Amino acid sequence: MAKIAEATVLNRTMLFFLSMILTCIFGSGIFKTTFDSSLSALLSKSDPYLNELEEVDRTFPSNGEIRFAFIAEKNNSVFDRKILLAIADLTEKFTVIPKIQGITTILGYTSPETQRRLFSEPINDLSDSEIAEIGETARNERFLTSNLLSPDASLTFAIIDVNTREATNTERIEIADSVLELKDQLKIAHPTVNVLANSDVILEKASQQDMVDDLTKLMPLVIILCVAVICYCFKSLAIGACILIHVAFTIICTVGVLGFFNLSFNNISVIAPLVVVIISVANSVHIISIFKQGLHQNKNDTDAMIYSMQSNLRPVTLAAITTAIGFTSLSMSSSPAIQDFGRIVSVGIGFAYMLTVFMLPYMLVRISKISSVSKRSGVNFLQPQLRSIIKFAIQNDKAIFSLCTALAVFTFILLPLNQTDFNRLDFIASDSEIREYYDVVEERMNRGLGLSYAIETNTKDRAIDPFFLQKTDEFTNWLSEQKEIESVISIVEVIKTINRIISDNDEQKYSIPTEIQTNENYLNAYKTVEDNFLPLNRFIDEDYSAVTVVINAREMSNQQMIDLDQRITKEFSKNFPSASLVHGSGVLLFARMDELVTIELLQGYSISLLLITICLTLGFKSLYFGLLSVIPNLLPATMVFGFWALLVGQLDPFVMMLFSISIGLVVDDTVHILSHYLENRRDGIAKVPAIGNSITTAGPALTITTMVLALGTTVLIFANTLYFQQSAKLLVPIVVLALVLDLFYLPSILKRFDSNFKIQKIMTS
Repeated sequence: MAKIAEATVLNRTMLFFLSMILTCIFGSGIFKTTFDSSLSALLSKSDPYLNELEEVDRTFPSNGEIRFAFIAEKNNSVFDRKILLAIADLTEKFTVIPKIQGITTILGYTSPETQRRLFSEPINDLSDSEIAEIGETARNERFLTSNLLSPDASLTFAIIDVNTREATNTERIEIADSVLELKDQLKIAHPTVNVLANSDVILEKASQQDMVDDLTKLMPLVIILCVAVICYCFKSLAIGACILIHVAFTIICTVGVLGFFNLSFNNISVIAPLVVVIISVANSVHIISIFKQGLHQNKNDTDAMIYSMQSNLRPVTLAAITTAIGFTSLSMSSSPAIQDFGRIVSVGIGFAYMLTVFMLPYMLVRISKISSVSKRSGVNFLQPQLRSIIKFAIQNDKAIFSLCTALAVFTFILLPLNQTDFNRLDFIASDSEIREYYDVVEERMNRGLGLSYAIETNTKDRAIDPFFLQKTDEFTNWLSEQKEIESVISIVEVIKTINRIISDNDEQKYSIPTEIQTNENYLNAYKTVEDNFLPLNRFIDEDYSAVTVVINAREMSNQQMIDLDQRITKEFSKNFPSASLVHGSGVLLFARMDELVTIELLQGYSISLLLITICLTLGFKSLYFGLLSVIPNLLPATMVFGFWALLVGQLDPFVMMLFSISIGLVVDDTVHILSHYLENRRDGIAKVPAIGNSITTAGPALTITTMVLALGTTVLIFANTLYFQQSAKLLVPIVVLALVLDLFYLPSILKRFDSNFKIQKIMTS
């Protein structure tokens, strides 16, 4: 290692210009970088329900929907002239939206039961009393109140069908832009009407916009803060400039490689460049700190840099490898978003390490020749404070060990109290109109998201067999009795309604016909009069072998949704022994992610802990100290997540990712302190002096890197999304606690458990 370290300094000019060439090559890929804001990027690919969802989508292909929500004041009705005129305005202007196929509103609604239009005359030809009477009629239309109208008529939807199945990402964004522009036009033309718009394309656009905003606004702030910390700690603007160049080159290489490999930023991985910036700065600090210490010892510029590289190359290499392992462990997750995040940061760590070794020696030696980097005499940064900490830790050794051990055990016991609960809206800014849309719909419609299932018989015409329809009717009746379900609709309701209409609206005929041929004739007749509101292919496939059951559920937690699904699956197996139930709800997959992602991340954490321990064992050339390093690496995340369980108790499963990668971040402290400690011990120095020397040597850099990590991560609190905010609240205390434990708790551990060096070994070494 010593010869390699010396070579990097002696060949610094060549390595610096090689770095510039490589950066230009990799950086050209930046122009190919894309964003993937689709929610499918988050879904766990290991969930068997994902294949079922895709199967339902193939069997019952549906277009995308854009929903305009027209909202009346509380205790008022949307059957108000101003609101109805706004809806009429929308029906005239909606064709400006690309790829539209039709619109459904209460103005064009025709009752499937009576075949009567709700509005038979233009709005301006109706009196206020006639409009109010129409409103009363609408409230009694069960097909209307379960889809287009809230039960109290205070909210109504205008649903626009859009062909988004083959749309490219650019086309989807264009659709979203046109919808938002149309909504703004409606608000200008009808300022007293409250109208909101939502769809998957708008959700994706909002996610992408929030991603871009977070990346473009927070990235410069993180870089400025990190560089400012460096300039303050080292009292040098020139060193700050070196860090800035190093960070810029690292980000250019990392993002450029993404473009070359066609990897897109998604809702999770968009945070990766920010993490890379922080790690890149942390890598540089150790080289700079020891370089400064060399200058303080009156070494010349080149010798000080050789001294720094020889002291740091092994621990910096170990830290880079172990940190990369921590992030690479995220590949254990089946969620593409988490995998991409881990890969991007791992690539960034590789570039940060390479550029630290290739670029920093040249830049630091260069600026030391042309500017006053520091005085060559005086006291090093933080040395008095670190000596005070060492003295305090040694004097209060027993109390510190007992307190930290007790806290470790206590917080470990608390860990199971954490519950994961994923809400896909956490990726949307809390003050956005989309969040307002979901909140209003939940309040006015008294429902959560919809659930859909397909019942497959695998036999042509089996789905219109009277016996099968009767069993389906019993099943949907059971569903309606469940407290979590607001309403259910299936092909059974359609056939029973047609049978009643054919029989002159005889309520006794609201039943299932006893002949397959009759049911087939009814459905063929329905096809001739169906509209966008209730198309037949929403309920049954082309060869009548499969049907759907659509559930409007009340608001519920993810676990409640999973429990409901398990009850539904169990009840179905009792009623349909020869048919299969296919899960067709994306929301159910998101709910199931809690458990799946958590298990996968914990598995990844276990593997990364094992691999990191092996690396440290090889790096320290000691199995004993490799195993001993596990304690300070585990405790920071354990303590923080333990207290989080006590104070909050709920985690987004994607935030569980922090637990998995935390060891990769905090291991840096342990690596540097133990590396210098072992070097001292192998030179024959006793425990206590070795502890003091290792902390005074590595302590300044570790303190600065912790400041950089903490301040850089704190910036995420100002992100648009709850996910990033929660990440910051957990990660900041983890990295700060890691330093505190390494400065106070690690010395007490070494005093008690360092039995690996005997006096006779020291004397003969």
